[in-house]
Amino acid sequence: MPATIPTLFYESAEKFKTKRCMGTRTITECTVDGKKVFWKKGPIDWKTYAEVGAMVDAAASGLIALPAVKAMKEAKARCVGGVLADTSSEWHMSAQAMYQLGMPITTVYTTLGQDAMVHGLQETEATVLFLDWGQLEPLKDKVLAKVTSLRHIVLIGKSFVPETTIGGSSKPFPTPETVIPPVGSASVTTLDALIAAGTANPVDKSPYAPQCDDLAFIMYTSGSTGTPKGVMLTHRNFVSVVASVFAQRVLSPIASDVVLAYLPLAHILALIVETCTLVAGASIAYGHPRTLTPGSPYIAHGDAAGCDLLVVRPTLLVAVPAILELIKTGLLNKLDKLEGFSGKLVRAAIARVQGQASGEGMAVNLLLSFGISPLLLRRVKAGLGLENLRAIASGGAPLAAQTQAFITAVLAPVAQGYGATETTGMATVQEILSVDGRPVDTSTGTVGALQPGCEIKIRSVEEMGYLATASPPQGEILISGPVVSQEGYYKMADKSKEDFPLEDGKVWFHTGDIGEITTNGTVKIIDRKKDLIKLAGGEYVSLGKVENAMKQVPGIAAVVVFAQSNKDHCVAIVSQPERGWASVGGKPDEAALIAAVEKSLRGQGLSRFEIPTKLKIDDDAWTPESGLVTASLKLQRNPLRKHYNVATGLLEQMNYSFS
Repeated sequence: MPATIPTLFYESAEKFKTKRCMGTRTITECTVDGKKVFWKKGPIDWKTYAEVGAMVDAAASGLIALPAVKAMKEAKARCVGGVLADTSSEWHMSAQAMYQLGMPITTVYTTLGQDAMVHGLQETEATVLFLDWGQLEPLKDKVLAKVTSLRHIVLIGKSFVPETTIGGSSKPFPTPETVIPPVGSASVTTLDALIAAGTANPVDKSPYAPQCDDLAFIMYTSGSTGTPKGVMLTHRNFVSVVASVFAQRVLSPIASDVVLAYLPLAHILALIVETCTLVAGASIAYGHPRTLTPGSPYIAHGDAAGCDLLVVRPTLLVAVPAILELIKTGLLNKLDKLEGFSGKLVRAAIARVQGQASGEGMAVNLLLSFGISPLLLRRVKAGLGLENLRAIASGGAPLAAQTQAFITAVLAPVAQGYGATETTGMATVQEILSVDGRPVDTSTGTVGALQPGCEIKIRSVEEMGYLATASPPQGEILISGPVVSQEGYYKMADKSKEDFPLEDGKVWFHTGDIGEITTNGTVKIIDRKKDLIKLAGGEYVSLGKVENAMKQVPGIAAVVVFAQSNKDHCVAIVSQPERGWASVGGKPDEAALIAAVEKSLRGQGLSRFEIPTKLKIDDDAWTPESGLVTASLKLQRNPLRKHYNVATGLLEQMNYSFS
């Protein structure tokens, strides 16, 4: 019988009964200081595979007993369940309960605008919504009451409710006995109540079990431009990716691994990582993006040891490039502040592993010649909670070559992967570890080789000068195989035909990314069709390419580049990192930063027209809540342009307003 997501889960729950499965840290204290929030978190509370399996089974029994769910399943009608919550063990268990009943899941980012939330839930006609308790009051009237299909709301997010709050207030999480008023036509209960009901009255769920070609997700893209699109993915799509990861055996988890989960589960990458972790019998420890490192915004001064990395000390880490840039910047700032001979020694050891001259003198070089670099680096890693790390996977956006080289040399090998929601998150990955004698890919700036079961072809984009017949071949990347959505976008037939055409008897997803096939057969992403702007002089500027180059300049962690076809130059705006200017060594001087950008970009080989002629600094940070970046920290180009394209705004100050 072909596998589905629930069969994978129950096989693991049975096989690894006594092993640690999911771990959660309670917020023991929340301090509110004006606009700042600080959390203190307790130790990891682990649940075994047997315990998690029993909770999922009971939750599914409780879920099928809800009147609207029961009626729709008995009528064999599609019953869609939504999840609007931050990443947690309850998020994953709620999803697993819905998988058992063959309910397609629609995922909604907690950072989406309210109109986009309504759009996703209303378009999919969601019957049930699993919702973080902290979101109920803010969204009750503006979102939830507007979703006319909604019949049941199930509250989760207990781990985000502080035990104690100082300087503010928080409502305790409802008990299973709490009577919660309905919202519109939807009754309100809790996951705890479903589990209690399902434990008392277990139900045979086999009649509702999904088949491999049944719809598993209507997963909305994070929408960096335009309206979010709901990608339709089946159990076959998802299981094919899991099988591909384990067939390749480069980044597949092993039973002894501990994986730190903090990326949004509304993003396909996080779901793949957690599912693969469970299939391997490894452990998932749940963290939070704002308590990840000692410098994270919710970590108070003096409580650095309470950050997730130092408590979990993971063996595998999956990160988007923005997180790796923050780790790199924080580490460099920390190293710069190390004083005395020990500081010189550590800096020299890091220079040596990067193949650079230390510049710290004969005594330092003599000590390093005795082979103490690994010991020094282990101390650096331990200070970050990364001494057990065996590999890092980076996805979601291009990772700068310099950052990849630095992190690989100092912390652990970094593998870039490539894919899209439309390809169930994956298509290629770098082979950074040796498997079956295959060569190790130590390159930077590439996204690796094809994963098993995937096909890629390059199509010329002649108007931009990219030719599949060139050497090396360059053009738009098209992807086919069992990981690719066969139905395309939900209720968007014309767009689906455009992006998922049938060619040679196969569905090929047109990615919009410009790629190059290197001499060793790996893929390199060199441009994005939508990010290419033709200047007045006829030259094309790749916005993403310039932004990645600018992030190599000290003081720049977040930057957006603007270009117009009626101008012969581009401009840039640099924002304050969410962790504050201190995280990048202090607020840079604007004039000095422009000079540093020009020097760095010329050194990186960028052409004159690719180097911004003007630059402004914004003291406001771009966060997902602001709507200026996505949940995976990709730039929201249209909202950013609107945000700065106002009277007396930063674009006008650079004489670069958009009409």
